[in-house]
Amino acid sequence: MGAGPISQTRQTGQAEPSEQAELSAVHALLNPGSIALIGASDKSRWSGNVFGNLQGGGFPGQLHMVNPRGAMAHGQQCAKTCTQVGAPIDLGLIMAPGGAVADAVADLAAAGGRSAVILTAGFAETGGEGCALQESVRAVAAAHGVRLLGPNCLGYVNFTNRSYVWTSPVKAPSRDHGVAIVSQSGATAQFLSYLAWAQDVGLSHLISTGNEADLDSTSFVDYLLDVPQARAIALFAETFRNPARFLRVAERALRIGKPLVVLKMGASEVTAKSAMAHTGSLVGDDRVFDGICEQYGIIRARSMEELLATADVLSRTGVLRPGGLGVATNSGGIGEIAADTAHLRGIFVPPLEGEALEAMRLTIPDTATPHNPIDLTGSVTPEQCEGAVLALAKMPDCAVVLCPWYDIPNAPDEMSERLTALHHHLAAGMAAIPVPGMLVSYTSTVVNEMARGIVRETGANYLACGLDRAVAAIAGAFKWSERYRAQLEVKASPTVQFSVTTERPRSERDALDYLARHGVPVVPASVVTNADQAVDAARALACPVVIKVASPDIAHKSDIGGVLLNLQGDEAVRAGFKQVMDAARERCPTARLDGAIVAPMRGRGIELFVGFSRDPQWGPILAVGLGGVWVEVLQDVALRPLPVSAAEVKHMLGGLRGAKLLAGQRGVPAADMDAVACVIANIGDAILSLGPDLAELDVNPLWVCGSQIEALDALFVWQGDAPSPTH
Repeated sequence: MGAGPISQTRQTGQAEPSEQAELSAVHALLNPGSIALIGASDKSRWSGNVFGNLQGGGFPGQLHMVNPRGAMAHGQQCAKTCTQVGAPIDLGLIMAPGGAVADAVADLAAAGGRSAVILTAGFAETGGEGCALQESVRAVAAAHGVRLLGPNCLGYVNFTNRSYVWTSPVKAPSRDHGVAIVSQSGATAQFLSYLAWAQDVGLSHLISTGNEADLDSTSFVDYLLDVPQARAIALFAETFRNPARFLRVAERALRIGKPLVVLKMGASEVTAKSAMAHTGSLVGDDRVFDGICEQYGIIRARSMEELLATADVLSRTGVLRPGGLGVATNSGGIGEIAADTAHLRGIFVPPLEGEALEAMRLTIPDTATPHNPIDLTGSVTPEQCEGAVLALAKMPDCAVVLCPWYDIPNAPDEMSERLTALHHHLAAGMAAIPVPGMLVSYTSTVVNEMARGIVRETGANYLACGLDRAVAAIAGAFKWSERYRAQLEVKASPTVQFSVTTERPRSERDALDYLARHGVPVVPASVVTNADQAVDAARALACPVVIKVASPDIAHKSDIGGVLLNLQGDEAVRAGFKQVMDAARERCPTARLDGAIVAPMRGRGIELFVGFSRDPQWGPILAVGLGGVWVEVLQDVALRPLPVSAAEVKHMLGGLRGAKLLAGQRGVPAADMDAVACVIANIGDAILSLGPDLAELDVNPLWVCGSQIEALDALFVWQGDAPSPTH
């Protein structure tokens, strides 16, 4: 047996030195003191847009126009090169044709510039020659120490310092704090920013990463984790070019309590092909990414509207305390919708009891019934609205209060003295309670200038996304908050360095023996080569037995009749041995036969499946689910990148649809979850110790009966193995 180092270690979340340098580079790119528009022209709408954005946004630094023709652009004389500008340049926005981009980068570097945004398209997203062109640009930039955003991107907006380096029109938000948007798609980023403006969502940053020849979306997410104004991060992603780093960044986001909401494409083959055409991306198995979201507390959105609304809500709430939702509204029907939607999203709606119930009775109109959700009816006064909010917050299980109400008025004829007072009192009540309180429109709506003024005047924490999306976002906030608290309760696992063994177990028995040496309990069994040995082995076990053909070449023994169960007595064992051996010779004439395995027949218990495969993007992946035939029928499986801790395995098991089976059933005791989790974590460690040549592993079933746990069968598949003779 030989051993050597392996790269997999338990994640610590610490940035590597090169990543620290990259964070400094991102800071410099997003905070320039001077900008050169390279390819500036009055004839270019891109050039006109970015110049107008920078001027209109109040960029405090110097703007320089550069064009090889040396003409006038945007009222300024263009320098023919960056070196001719004669003043420091921190950032270059390159709008040159594809073939001229590399030279533009070199010229920028000669002028002292160390950051560039490349608008130009026609690179890796086109394949072939475009990939080669992009690589040449990247190489020139690296040689000259210039960091790149793009190519094929719209740029970025840093609302916190008024750097509007964006080549489409910008609608500035009313607040420069709240959500930071990072998107590999420029058009998607543009839509999200417009939606944020329409619904009065605060934005700190808007970043389009495009083809990501150098800096990628993870680079910017990592940087934004340390920006106070970016209270939540909304990420649209087609792929992750450095998956290991993304996991480190996601772990850090969870550790410091900054919400990460992701809309990731790649759930279908059609989407995968579209992503390749769009930005030259590769997408991993979508189910694997679901598991990553579970592990790292990432909230996964399924639409652009949900992405923005969820990030917005989380930017307002932060970590929610344990509990549920209190609802105050002026419509019984809306209250019922809110309660049903919360139930469907897994949100607890606590009953109104005790002190909270008494406070509500003293507050509400005689026409209203104290309840959660509370319908305050049309006769409610503004003061009673405030009192109702305060009463809901007295519920011990209340973690957030939501007030679905009429939209904030958008026109003068919608205003009234009573409505103004009502908004003031609702806002005052929500500001006074110890949990987040939010006023939400019934349906998605637009917040115009008049409505923005009312929000500013009243201080209302107003969501214009509509009730359904608000509740979905709150569900995400509860789930993220629970995951945040859970990782604080678990002591950090020490960094484990795995060693790669030269062992290559292939047969079932060899596989089980290998697992046994790595802390995995396995079923006692013997390999026999004749019927007499089979009888002796069965007698020694003194219980009903299982007989299985033993062959390194037959993966699925039951498919060929190579497994017999519950055999008792000498004659049954003799006949069983002959039957499985004959079946193997007939169905798999070329397979190597080691004999047959004789093992005890286990009684009722819970059968789990533990599997392993390699994802092209995320690497070694552990799968855990219900075992036996159920893994194929139900496909109730949790996936995680390796390595995993025992605590994470318990989280995986708890998330299965069949998790209740582990709590016990008729005649089967409840599983010892701590013991099961430790065994599965040991299987994961044993997998990593086999190195990169291991292609697949199945432990099916892993038999569990209370605290008794045994691997009953195991299959290892190695890179380059020939297909099983059964196929």
